[in-house]
Amino acid sequence: MPQPPEYVAQVANPVWDLLTKRRLDFGAAPAVTFIGATRTELSSTSLENAVAKLSGALRDEWSLEPGDQIAAYLPWHWQRVVWSLAAWSLGVSLDVEGKPATAALTVCGSAGIAAALEAGCEEPVVVSLHPFGLPITDLPPNCTDAASVIRLQPDSFYAEPVSGEATALILGGQQSSISELINGAKLGLAKLGLTQNDRLLISNLQHDDLDGYLLAPLAPLLGVGSVVISDGPLNRESVISQEGVTAFWERQ
Repeated sequence: MPQPPEYVAQVANPVWDLLTKRRLDFGAAPAVTFIGATRTELSSTSLENAVAKLSGALRDEWSLEPGDQIAAYLPWHWQRVVWSLAAWSLGVSLDVEGKPATAALTVCGSAGIAAALEAGCEEPVVVSLHPFGLPITDLPPNCTDAASVIRLQPDSFYAEPVSGEATALILGGQQSSISELINGAKLGLAKLGLTQNDRLLISNLQHDDLDGYLLAPLAPLLGVGSVVISDGPLNRESVISQEGVTAFWERQ
């Protein structure tokens, strides 16, 4: 039967759709908790808001388009979760410690500036690791403070369709599509038998693995109650007691 002229076929945006569903179902509930020098917790609503503002900045301020790459020198931090989800919501890939020459943007934390410059980046975008993501005031010349750009963006974001086959992550030369990351996360969570009542801990010992890159941002969107990511020496008993952790992700 012919469709009326105003009919437009809807194509999903896999990551953004999951993020929106998480916010609608569990808006005030914790989604990601980071434990480092300080503790930061993002609710489902706060996580979507952070991703929306960054996605807008990537598209409208830094002019990234689907298929582009971000050379990522990001530390194990809640900011890496936000940057991952924002890139994937745009159909942009994270090339972990990739070559700036082939990337549309190079991003790093303060400790990664030297590595980004050594790799050939002339103007790295530097992510604030402040608990509230406040701007960095003492950056070297030719560095852009990400927070100063992102904070000016709207809280809402119109996510355009993105194919699940779009490249999302390049790690150690291995490329993974959005669908592969989502399916990998689902498989890992199924092996652990996790539910919405669980709180999953991923420590810094796993952060450079593929599992760390896909589980930290995606587990909260795929049926797990929330994720705790920790940096530095880990006292499991203390984390269990203080954070209500029910499961651990171990290096495979």
